[in-house]
Order: sequence, then C-alpha cells, then structure tokens
Amino acid sequence: MPPNRQNQDLITILTKKVLPWWEQYGHDRLVVSANTLKEFKAQSIPESIEVSVKKRRGRKIAVRGPRNFNNTSYQIAVWPEDGQEAIRYPCLACVLRGQADFHIADYMVHCPQGHFVLFQGNVPQPVGNPHFDGGDFSQRYCEVLWLMAQPGTTNRILSWICHSQGERHWPQELVDYCQVDRTEKVTFFNTFMHEATQQSPDSRKLAEVSFHAFLLLFARELSEGRFSNSRSSDANMQGMPHDLVNPIEMAKQYISHYIYKNLTTQNVADAVYMSRSNFIRRFQQDTGQTFNQYVTSQRLKEARRLLNEGKQSVIIISRLVGLSPSQLRHLFWQHYDTTPTQFVQDSKNETD
Repeated sequence: MPPNRQNQDLITILTKKVLPWWEQYGHDRLVVSANTLKEFKAQSIPESIEVSVKKRRGRKIAVRGPRNFNNTSYQIAVWPEDGQEAIRYPCLACVLRGQADFHIADYMVHCPQGHFVLFQGNVPQPVGNPHFDGGDFSQRYCEVLWLMAQPGTTNRILSWICHSQGERHWPQELVDYCQVDRTEKVTFFNTFMHEATQQSPDSRKLAEVSFHAFLLLFARELSEGRFSNSRSSDANMQGMPHDLVNPIEMAKQYISHYIYKNLTTQNVADAVYMSRSNFIRRFQQDTGQTFNQYVTSQRLKEARRLLNEGKQSVIIISRLVGLSPSQLRHLFWQHYDTTPTQFVQDSKNETD
C-alpha cells in the first residue's frame, strides 16, 4: 500500500531526524532504564541528560488484567498516583522535540531532543501523563517517538508518537507496521535492544550497528509501502495477531543463538516474556526435556560439530559452547564415554 500522510511523516522523521542523530552520536545519546537510581547511574550517562531523585508517593497495585502473548498480561503493576506502570516488554523512546522528563522507578530522567531511552521490561516507567517535571510547565511541549517489537511475532514493529503540551498528553498512532515475508528489521531491533543492555566490550558497537541497520530497513520498507495499519498499538495491546510464534520455539532459537553464554531459566524466560515457573513447565511439556537437559544437549551438539570441523582447539570450542574445558571433558565422558580429543580421533577413523 502507498504511504499515507501519517506514514510519510514517519518516514521524514526517521530519515531527517532519528537516522542522522544516531549516525552522528549513536550510543553517546542513549541511556537504559534500571530499577534503582544507583543502577541507572552505573552506566555512562551523556552530559546533556540530567538525572534527579523522584520518589514514588503511591502504592504499587499488581495487575491481573487481560492476557495476551504467552497467556500473560501486558502490564505487571501500576502506580496510579505516580503515573507509572511496569510492563513485560522493552521499548525505545526517542525525543523528537522539546525536553521529555521521564519518571522511571524512583528517579527522573530529563532527556533533551535527539536523545534515546531504552525502557527495559519490568522497570517502572511513565504512562498516561505529560512528560514534564517541575513547577509551571504550561508553556512546554515535547514529542516522543516510541518503538516496540510486538511480543511473539517475528515481523511486527509497533511505532507511535506521543505529545505532551502543558497538562495535556495524547498519543498519535503512526503505524502498526507489519511485513510478513521479511524478519530482518525485527532481528536487528531485538539485537540492538539486547546488546544495549550488555556490558561486554563489543556490545556498544553491536548495538550501534544493529540499530542503524534497523532504521535503514524500517524507513525503506515504509517508503516502499510494505506495512499495514491494524491500529493495535494501544495501551492494552488489543488486536494481537493470530500468527504468534510458539514461545518455546523462540526459546530454542534464543538458546541456539546464545549457546556460548551462561543460560538460565530466568534469562531465557525473560527473553520470551514468560514467568519462570510457567516457562519451566511449558518447556518440559513441549520438548520432553528439562531446561538443563536441553541446553546440555545443544552444547554437546555444537561441540561435536565444531570438533568435526577440526578448526579450533578443545579450549576454544569449550568457550564457544559456554563451558569450561573441564566441564566439556566431563560431559563427554558422561554422555559418550570418551574425551573430546578421542572423539575427534574416533570420528576420523570412522571416515578413513
């Protein structure tokens, strides 16, 4: 479908504002939300972003509302007196105009135009109120672009702009963007969201490159008309699509992708937006294995493949599959009654 006026506006915003900002400044204008002010300040905060204490006044109310993806609710909790909510899914905000003051957990982030905030899932964040803090803000105005990968899909990005002017706050939905035969944009977006929260030396560069690739793809697909407007990006995530990906299949893909890391039921459950208890039960039900059994089998499978290639040492291979050399030797003895080195030799003898 050809771009309508709203989508043309979004293309202009992406190509004339968001892309140039990211290309020029990248990670230097990004902050990631955290559950406490101390945790938030542990990251490198741009000098142009100010942070202040903002304690919550009201009490937390657990949400037992409508259930969507993975039979879980979109919201986890709300703080009505403070205009905050905790949701299960991460999202990204880019301040397009003015200065936005975001009340996150127990602190306030004062974010000027051209800066980005990654709101992590489960961290209290603002909802429904003008993004202003302080005394008289009747003359203030700001616009914020929001981006979210719709949970449980491989091809859907939600995008909208919210406006704050004085005491008023309202969303302007731009596009619920869906293009069924390409998944690169969501892959790049999710890679960015993941790497931006990591502390490894290469994570910063990976975050910058992946988000840049996402923006280029997103703008191109919009300009070429490959999108849909299903108007499903409201606060309750109504209109969720029926072509959801099985969360256990998502978990298996996550395990395969991050086999070199320390994988726990909690971090994988978080990655597929499930509670840990529900994930453990569902994983064994769908795979016939416990989580640890499955992860071990995948580590061994990848180790065997790498050993048969004969390009790396046992020490390197153990690191590539998330194990120490002694752990890898122990598992080979336990499962194959041999060592990794002898396994390679036996495989060669079988092919000779």
